[in-house]
Amino acid sequence: MIKANRRVKQKEIANAVGISKERVHDIITTVLGYRKVSARWVPRQLTVEMKAQRKDMCTQLLELSTVFKKAFVPRSSPLPPIPSHSYTV
Repeated sequence: MIKANRRVKQKEIANAVGISKERVHDIITTVLGYRKVSARWVPRQLTVEMKAQRKDMCTQLLELSTVFKKAFVPRSSPLPPIPSHSYTV
């Protein structure tokens, strides 16, 4: 049911299956590994396609950083010193 409609409510699942909402929540979160995000059930772990897409994006960013290395130059001057105050009692 969750794969068909990610916006399905626990109460709807409980009524369809005939078990309590608490048990439905336990099964969805612990057994199936889903969590609720913006009123949708989403898997906790990344899929193979998501991992490949993330790897491709990181590779592209790495290539861009080497091409535009001058834009990523570290700070040339150090931070100014912090003045220290001495207090006498």
